[in-house]
Amino acid sequence: MLKSKYLRRIIIYSMILVTIPVLSLGILSYFKAKGIIQEKVNMGNMQVLTQTELKVEQVLQTIDNAIIQFINTPIVGESIRMSFEPKDFLMVQQLSGGLYKLQTYDLGISNVWMSSFIHKWYLDNSGFSHSLSDEFMKSLTAMMQYPEISKWVTNDGSSNILLVKKLPIHTFKDFEGIIVATVPNYKLQKLIPEFNGDSDTIVFDADYRMLTKVSNPDFTQDKIEQVIEHLQSSGEDSGSSEIRLNDGSIGVTYKKSAFNGWVYVSLVSIEQITKESTAIGWYTVYICSAVFVILLALSWVGSNKIYLPIRQIFESAVGDNRTDGEDELQVIGKHIHTLRTSQSKLLDQIQGQTKQLEEFFIRKLLLGELGAKEIQEKTEQFHYDLSLESFCVLTVQIDTLNGTRFQENDHDLLMFAVNNIVSELIIPGSRLEPVVVGGNQVTIVRNKAATPEAGKNDVYSLSELVQTTVKEILELRISIGISRFYTNLTMGAQAYQECLEALKYRIRFGEEAILHVEDVLPDRRIHTIFPEWIEKQLIDALKTPDLEKAGQLLHEFLSVTLRDNIRHQEYQMILFRLLSDLIREIQHAGENQLASSQEDHQLFEQLFKLRTIAETEEWFMKMVMEPMVVLLNKRWETQNRNISELMMEIIHDEYETDLTLDLCAARLNYHPNYLKTVFRKETGVNFSDYLSQYRLNKAKKWLMETDMKVSEIAEKLRYQNSQNFIRYFRKMEDMTPGDYRKKYLNGSIR
Repeated sequence: MLKSKYLRRIIIYSMILVTIPVLSLGILSYFKAKGIIQEKVNMGNMQVLTQTELKVEQVLQTIDNAIIQFINTPIVGESIRMSFEPKDFLMVQQLSGGLYKLQTYDLGISNVWMSSFIHKWYLDNSGFSHSLSDEFMKSLTAMMQYPEISKWVTNDGSSNILLVKKLPIHTFKDFEGIIVATVPNYKLQKLIPEFNGDSDTIVFDADYRMLTKVSNPDFTQDKIEQVIEHLQSSGEDSGSSEIRLNDGSIGVTYKKSAFNGWVYVSLVSIEQITKESTAIGWYTVYICSAVFVILLALSWVGSNKIYLPIRQIFESAVGDNRTDGEDELQVIGKHIHTLRTSQSKLLDQIQGQTKQLEEFFIRKLLLGELGAKEIQEKTEQFHYDLSLESFCVLTVQIDTLNGTRFQENDHDLLMFAVNNIVSELIIPGSRLEPVVVGGNQVTIVRNKAATPEAGKNDVYSLSELVQTTVKEILELRISIGISRFYTNLTMGAQAYQECLEALKYRIRFGEEAILHVEDVLPDRRIHTIFPEWIEKQLIDALKTPDLEKAGQLLHEFLSVTLRDNIRHQEYQMILFRLLSDLIREIQHAGENQLASSQEDHQLFEQLFKLRTIAETEEWFMKMVMEPMVVLLNKRWETQNRNISELMMEIIHDEYETDLTLDLCAARLNYHPNYLKTVFRKETGVNFSDYLSQYRLNKAKKWLMETDMKVSEIAEKLRYQNSQNFIRYFRKMEDMTPGDYRKKYLNGSIR
């Protein structure tokens, strides 16, 4: 029986179903138990740290309170301000006695000393001293510079912890002395729990200097430094984490004190925790193995029972032509598949040829290439029953590919995609076969409505559905043209032409339009009016140049043109006339760079292909008006530059005459205001200012190089009297003409 492939697959599949849950359950149970153990270890370590912190801080707070009680005695406040003399030996003895009483065994203080920073004396258990070394004064000065009034101080390499308090204690400035209590580190070590083989507790100060020793020899200095780096980067006041090292992992539980910033750390080897969960792991393995064996036996029995009916069906279907080792279901499937394949191929061939023939017939029908007799024959061949129906044609065109993810070379492919969408949206009973003709998607839609008006509403709803679906799927904007209703398929070509004619009126209605030919074609011929007054303002704005105003006038021109319900051909003639007038204006201005005759022809072809009013307005701005403004600007700049140069030549040649802007305007044949504007734009100064400055320069030259009198120079430069000339000269040069001549003649003599 095991020779059967199907049976082997059932057994293997059953084994997999048994193995995966049992194995997953065992692994999850082991890791869950391991996590619970580690979490309990971390909680226990955190409790130990909390207790250690309370013990240490209780001792530190007791020491701090004892020092404060001593400081608050009257003798301390009085003595810190005194410079002791031999007669004050009784007060010194009282102070020494008070310091000695602070050094109790319970507190663990090894020494207490106090010193006056102002009077430079020192007192501890060993005695009183008035001579302080420079090194001691330097250390004392450093302690006085601590920002805190009271501070626990720990230093690298020191075996003591210092409690430093500035005196007097009830002030915030002008401290006169200091009192220091020394606590050996070994006293602090006694407060730390002893190493029990599992976790080791360490105390660090706020700068992560070790205040207690490491008891576990496995925690080397290198590992401790890595722990310190981890704590410094943590940023949390408490927590538990695991640090992976080259030779194992360390579990770190830490807690930062709010009292003095010390950090209490408990370190435990992850391997030590793992050992405790090993027993649970083995127990889980035994249980899972037993469950796996039981389920495996059940899967074996169940697989054979499931396979028995399949074997019986196989023997009944194949009979004696069976081969051992084959998959029974595959053999049965091959026989069934052979029959279905033969049937499917035959149906596909018939349907495929019929669809291709129908599409070919529809294309020829829409293009008007079939006669009435041939249409009748094809109608009978494809079983079209149009005796009680009318039809209309729907033509879909893509508005634009600009701003989409597609390129122009994707157009044909997109039309076939639209064709497929239309095929899905319109059920076969309501249409003939949709086709793509001349870059358009065309569908002949059957009208089953009771009245023409209802049929027209149905076609509009169907068109809106197609338009919305194409936009959602392909992100394309399309417009749809709809023909009139006809009862004879021989009118199919005419209906298709009506759709194309209706789509031309997108220029009035914009993109994403649904246009029925009866709605867009004018009922009567309207006399076309060309808005020449707007065109003239438009050309004047371009000559100014004012491109923004020209754009507004172009929009007004197109709006006025479309205001009347004229035919599309008449509207195109208006646009062609506007383009011709603009090109002629450029040629009259002497600029031929816009277009050659061949390029003119291309412009008219492009204009003919525009579909919407927005496209038309954008095309005129980009292709005609903006280049026209650039060319006219270039021409006016050249002309203005020549005018300003001619005016400067007149000034340079005729500055000794009664020269005015009006005389220049009459000579150059321009209006004075225009010359004034051009000269100021090109030179940056007014005409009169330039003339006056030029005459002033000539006057300075004559003063330095000739013996001409000031009155002669004033007369020669056309001043009415010499006083006017002197006042103007002094205004411009801060000195009179005579002073100017003396200054520069004396300078030249030197």
